[in-house]
Amino acid sequence: YLNQYDNPANVQAHYESTGPEIWRQTAGHITHLVAAMGTCGTLCGAGKYLKEQNPDIQIIGVDAYGSTLKEAFETGEADIDAIYPYLTEAVGKDFMPLNLNRDILTDVVKVTDRAGALMARRLAKEESLLVGWSCGTATQAAVELAIRENLGSEAVVVVILPDHGSRYLGKLYNDEWMVAQGLLTPEEVGLVLA
Repeated sequence: YLNQYDNPANVQAHYESTGPEIWRQTAGHITHLVAAMGTCGTLCGAGKYLKEQNPDIQIIGVDAYGSTLKEAFETGEADIDAIYPYLTEAVGKDFMPLNLNRDILTDVVKVTDRAGALMARRLAKEESLLVGWSCGTATQAAVELAIRENLGSEAVVVVILPDHGSRYLGKLYNDEWMVAQGLLTPEEVGLVLA
């Protein structure tokens, strides 16, 4: 009913609320916004507002391997040949949402199922943040971005963490499930993996 992928109200809500909140809370010092791509409303709405305040802010979308949103960003079309099954939830699509505004984004980074899952588990263990898979995926992309661009202490990278880990207790936070899916080896169970 809401048609969240194509409804412009999705983008507008984040343009009017999320973007200004981030701008205020960072006192305008934000340099990068990183968020997982699903409906693209959060990223493109907040990103549009932030780019209007400072066009140098980098807006980084995060996609899953097996999804076609990175290809849609790069070419303007969903690439059916790039689609294959993946486990990460709430990230990626097999079509191009109308809420994806390619002009707002600086780049789109893909993250593997394993890397996103392990980062979510790491956030829970090291930071006491019980977050969902898309949050781990977005955080992993932000870490990779910081390393790749050699970001220093002047960088203010905001990562949006939109989902709660309680939805993933039987999956992401279940060692047996992780091993069965090939996301952990039996030897890795209990370890914090970087």
